[in-house]
Amino acid sequence: MAKISSVLNSNFFSSTLATVSYSTPAKVSPEDPEERFITLAEVSWHDNASDCWIIIYDKVYDVTDFLDEHPGGSDILLECAGRDASVAFRGSGHSSQAMRALDRFLIGELPLHERIFRKPGGYHLSDIPA
Repeated sequence: MAKISSVLNSNFFSSTLATVSYSTPAKVSPEDPEERFITLAEVSWHDNASDCWIIIYDKVYDVTDFLDEHPGGSDILLECAGRDASVAFRGSGHSSQAMRALDRFLIGELPLHERIFRKPGGYHLSDIPA
């Protein structure tokens, strides 16, 4: 136990591991969204009409430019801004065409440890995209 305590107090971890904290939201470029991992913490920064990100089935979408085009109005999207909108999306009866239309807003996906649907042992819904 003394060895563990001395390692913890030796600044070994503080010098080799950096704690990530967000003081401002990061902008994510749309390049290679299928390979970009965006955490729930980062998504939560984008929660208003001028910067609106949502999560649907573990994928992250920047729907800021779609707010005025959404057939149900922008308020529906803004209610889920900065968080998971999978239940709202599914519950409102969106078609598979609506799911495909989201592709143009895809900017990334959640890391495996933060996913609910698209992971081994996650919730299985037969009609969600891979």
